[in-house]
Amino acid sequence: MPEAHTDYRLTSKQLHILILLYKFRFITVPHLTTYLALKNNSLQRRLNILLEQHYIERIYEQSYKIDRQPAIYCLAVKGLVQLRQDSRFDQRLLRTYYKNKTLGNSYKQHCVDTLMAYNSLRHSYPSTFEIFTRQEIAYFDDMPATKPDLYLRGQTEHFVILAHDTPLYLVRKQLAEYITHSEDEGWGSGVYPSLLFVFDTAAHAKGFLKHAANALESAGIGDDELRIGATVMSALQDSSKTSAIWSFTGDPSALRSLSE
Repeated sequence: MPEAHTDYRLTSKQLHILILLYKFRFITVPHLTTYLALKNNSLQRRLNILLEQHYIERIYEQSYKIDRQPAIYCLAVKGLVQLRQDSRFDQRLLRTYYKNKTLGNSYKQHCVDTLMAYNSLRHSYPSTFEIFTRQEIAYFDDMPATKPDLYLRGQTEHFVILAHDTPLYLVRKQLAEYITHSEDEGWGSGVYPSLLFVFDTAAHAKGFLKHAANALESAGIGDDELRIGATVMSALQDSSKTSAIWSFTGDPSALRSLSE
C-alpha cells in the first residue's frame, strides 16, 4: 500500500521566513541572521526544514564557491502557493516570483544587497522609520514607475536607490524620472521624499551629486525643495559606527544623518 500523505503544518517562525522571502525575494543566511537576530545554526535548521518540505529553494552555483559567496534562497512553488492563500500579499507580485530561478545573478545579488542595506538603516534608525522594500511598494499608485529599492517613511521620507551595480547613465535616467515625478505628481504629505543614492566609489558619488545639482538647477528646483544625497556602499555597511554618511547637493562636503 502507498504511504499515507500527511500535510506539514508550518510554524509561525517558518512562515515568517516565507514572508521575508516575499519582502526581499532573494536572501542569504548571514544577512537574514542579522535581520532576525538569530544564531546562524538556529536559522539554518529552519531553512533546512523548509527546503525538505519544498517551500523554498537553495541556489548555489560554482561561481559562488570560487568567490566565497553564501548560497541564496528564494520561494519555491509550494511556498508561493502558501502565500497566495493570504490576502495580505499581492497576487500580481507573487505571480512574477514563479520566474525566480530564471533571473540573473546580478539581480539576485541586488536583492541580497537590499537586505544588507535594510539591516544597516534599521540599525542606524531603530525607531525612526518604517522601511518598505521595492517588492512591497511594487503596485503603490503614488510611486514613480521605477521603484526605489527601499522607501523610508517617518517624520521625513526617503527613497533609497542602490546604484553601486548600475551603469551611471541609467542612474541619471532614474534621477530625471524622479525629478519629473516630484513636479508633476506631487506627494501626499506635501514634501517629496529625499532621493538617496548608494554608489560603489566616492568618485562616482561626488560626480553624481554634481550632476544632480545641475539637474535641479535646470528644472528650477532648489536644494531645499528636493533633497538629493549620496553615499557609498562601504559606508552604508559600516553605518553602525555613525549614521552621518550622506552628502547632499548644496553642501556636498558635509556628511549628514537622515535625522538632521
